Amino acid sequence: MTDALRASQAEIQRSFEDFQVFESHQRLNKKEMFESQFLDFMKWFKDDVHSAYTRKDFQRIELRHLLFRIGGYIFILLPLYLYLHSQFPQYALVWGLPLLFVSIFFAQQAEVMHMRTHCPKKLTGINWVDQAIDYFGLAIGGISPTLFGRRHLAAHYNDIGNVSKLFSEVWLTFDKMPLSYYSRPQTLIKFLLDPKFCREEKLNRQTLLVETIAFYAYLGALVTELFFGSYFLLVFHALPSLIIASGQILGAVIVHSGIDNRNSFESNGIFDYQTAKGLFKVSLWFFGLLNHGFFMNHGIHHAYPQVPLEIINTNYKRYHQKILQDYTGVRYNTVVSHIMFEPLLKNLKKPNFFDYIVTFVICNVAVFAMILTIMGLPVPPTLFEPLLVDYRIFTKYSKSERLACVVAFWDKLNLDQRYQAVEKPNAYLDMVYRRYIKMKQYLGKRSAVQKSVTNV
Repeated sequence: MTDALRASQAEIQRSFEDFQVFESHQRLNKKEMFESQFLDFMKWFKDDVHSAYTRKDFQRIELRHLLFRIGGYIFILLPLYLYLHSQFPQYALVWGLPLLFVSIFFAQQAEVMHMRTHCPKKLTGINWVDQAIDYFGLAIGGISPTLFGRRHLAAHYNDIGNVSKLFSEVWLTFDKMPLSYYSRPQTLIKFLLDPKFCREEKLNRQTLLVETIAFYAYLGALVTELFFGSYFLLVFHALPSLIIASGQILGAVIVHSGIDNRNSFESNGIFDYQTAKGLFKVSLWFFGLLNHGFFMNHGIHHAYPQVPLEIINTNYKRYHQKILQDYTGVRYNTVVSHIMFEPLLKNLKKPNFFDYIVTFVICNVAVFAMILTIMGLPVPPTLFEPLLVDYRIFTKYSKSERLACVVAFWDKLNLDQRYQAVEKPNAYLDMVYRRYIKMKQYLGKRSAVQKSVTNV
């Protein structure tokens, strides 16, 4: 990195509130976090945003989002539920499904929990409101601003691409630090009882203690409500929170489906379902319904994390045009699976109506599978990516053809040598490497059998 680029990076680091909080982490690599083109866009993007908005505008937008979410639950969802549950309990399925969709709509406004991570000093401009988000964000939105901040900031400044995360020393897998604690509330106690872990990972134990107490009170209220035959908190609060979180993580898996460990337009892909092709268009459209424009805004969001996402959503086409015109090597509507299975994908015919229906079903399955992952199941979040690109690579081609593509991809990235160099591989790297070895063994046996048959 040149002196000019280092100076630009240092200037950006000083202006980002979230980085200032996380920069003292011992394992954070601060030498080269941004690729030169991405740095250039970051400066342009910041100037462009502030030509129309101030930080006070940011705060007003985030406060509005918070009030919209809380107000929607208190003044719309809860009264509707109480009325319908008391008057028409026998028709719960009839009114319950539409009410679930309404609750998912309001749950999307939980971005304030995410944005609090990036605005640790001032999010809404009102100190006691910001403090309340820190204390009660886990109970209200299902995501802990404290713990999510630790995981999310690592993913913002180091090992951005999914492949680089496998070898990361700072990024934490979901089995170590879940995103959701509904099924593992004891993990919160485990973190609290480990002051060394909290100190090393920059976790505020006092805030985490209040969060934990509030969350346990919430779980107690949920169980008590179920005991008395009601289910508002479970069905219309906890479940929508999980669905939205799952959709956002699936969005992150796609946006960051790259190799570069720095912030670049390869590790931060840009997507637009309107211009996507094939069955992948269905996946982008479906998850876009859940993650509130995540595909349009997230790669750009990495260029200036304090900007409210609705500003990017409003202007995303202009930003996409700027990126595609002025920069090279941009990953647009493409993920690792497109590269890995390119020899197979290019020979597939145009999908028919049935293929689109199957992809829609796969998307739904992927959402609920990801819920298990974010709650701590040790399964890589990228598991469904090939199916979301085009499930037909599993129906039109043999196992050997698919595995040959996977092995060739990892061979090109020197997986074996890189794995051996990692002192303590994380759970996902271990899984990928074990599968890689099994694939090579399978292909070796198949090759030996084919040679034997040929000789005969």
